Amino acid sequence: MNKKNNVFFLNNKNFTKKIYITNNTQKELLIVDIIKDEVEFNLDVYLEDNCDFHLVVSSLNENFKKVFSINVYHNGNNSVSKCEMFGVNKNFSSTSFFLEAYIDKESKSNYCEQKIRGVLLSDNAEIQGKPNLIIDTNNIKAKHALAIGRLNLAHLFYLQCKGIKKEDAIKLLLLSYFNVILYNIGEDVMREKIMEIIFNEIGEVS
Repeated sequence: MNKKNNVFFLNNKNFTKKIYITNNTQKELLIVDIIKDEVEFNLDVYLEDNCDFHLVVSSLNENFKKVFSINVYHNGNNSVSKCEMFGVNKNFSSTSFFLEAYIDKESKSNYCEQKIRGVLLSDNAEIQGKPNLIIDTNNIKAKHALAIGRLNLAHLFYLQCKGIKKEDAIKLLLLSYFNVILYNIGEDVMREKIMEIIFNEIGEVS
């Protein structure tokens, strides 16, 4: 992956990696996927004591099959993991987000959060999401959420009432699926460049 100001653009359609986060360490991965190809993404994350791990994946898929599999292992105490997956699917595309979190039975005071959101721009596009918590202890706070659907027509109508063309209004709404990443970019110039790249990659919408 190429690193650009704390944002990674996925450039390898076959990605497999193991990350070991040692005691008292913070780790953040912000990944933009706009690859025009099939993607097989596999990530295993191992947390020890007092760790903080945050993963955000925002994916744009036009006509391909993409699979993202993330496994997080809470092996220590007092650690936090937060995984957020966002998908925008067009045409005949298919994206699968699989999130697994394993909480060791001996661990204490961990926090685990999983979120999957997707928007479908055609009847033939599909997004599959599976957030899964495998917990062997009561000493944890955990939650997960899944929401997949079409664009909010009320939001679209509001933007059009402000004089924004329908196509541009749709693109602005779709950019919201990349906002968690964009808001983490400190430099205004870099943020605007990345927004422009994503805006152009979204292409024609109606």
